Amino acid sequence: MRCLKKATIKDLNLLFQWVNDGSVRKNAFSTTDISFPEHKKWFENLLTRNDAMQYIYFCDNEPIGQVRINIENENAEIDYSICPSQRSRGHAKEMINLLKEQIKLDFPEVKKLTAKVKPDNTASQKVFVHTGYIEKYYFYELELIN
Repeated sequence: MRCLKKATIKDLNLLFQWVNDGSVRKNAFSTTDISFPEHKKWFENLLTRNDAMQYIYFCDNEPIGQVRINIENENAEIDYSICPSQRSRGHAKEMINLLKEQIKLDFPEVKKLTAKVKPDNTASQKVFVHTGYIEKYYFYELELIN
């Protein structure tokens, strides 16, 4: 059985392990490692928010991944990861598809799901394309050095 369950404080240590996985950090927009106190403070805050939710994806009662949404108006932005031992097995696609249905139940006001993916993260790009998402635009930035 595959399902999403709302994350609770009991998931703190598991999510801490996953967030500091090398591949997760590489594909995150902030690539620095996260300390446990920093993660704990952030996660405890997340659990109190009405405009965000984190789910744990289970397959046969085993935690496989996490997906988080941040809601602004009628839009929910997605962030997800799969545990290292379960990557490249189709879990991300399944989790993203389950999320579509979960959002309808938990946040019926949400009308659009979006995700930001780094250009070199082709695995996540494929996940979103294969689950019905459409690439909308490219984003460019320039760092000015004083």
